[in-house]
Amino acid sequence: MDEVTFIIELLSDNWSSAASTLQSRGDITSSHIATPRFIDVRSIAPNEGRRVDVDSQSVIVVFEDSNSTEYPTIDYSVRNETYTFTLHLRVLHRRDFAELTFSRDRLQALYRIARYIIESNGLNPTVNAGTSTEESAELIKLTGRSEANDRGKRLLGYKLSIELKRFARSI
Repeated sequence: MDEVTFIIELLSDNWSSAASTLQSRGDITSSHIATPRFIDVRSIAPNEGRRVDVDSQSVIVVFEDSNSTEYPTIDYSVRNETYTFTLHLRVLHRRDFAELTFSRDRLQALYRIARYIIESNGLNPTVNAGTSTEESAELIKLTGRSEANDRGKRLLGYKLSIELKRFARSI
């Protein structure tokens, strides 16, 4: 399993339980717990990765920014890998929403759920890669957030920076 798929699986597998936890704590409302559409930017499937209809549901686009490798031993028998990702959280503001702030509140809920999943799985995150195999890493953390709004298209969004580390992987 590649690293982008790892991030998508980690988020999608834990989304409903994280949303329920945050709703029970009162951090988000029940109208904002719907699972968004996760998109791998490398996808060549129709309506995936290039142009996406965000009328019906929110979207989280995941792509890898960089990868660096370090060899901490003299004989190069193991390597440490660091991956950085950007997650685009996107919500379309529609005029038919009951409240003017619904899309802004939905974006905030998406951010809180994604942050909760990443922080809860910060040490040794794992995802199932099939029937009996499991993919893992040693560390995942949220390193930053910036606004990514497009008022002309009525799109509200955040860009989240994520860092994933794998240590002592054999060659």
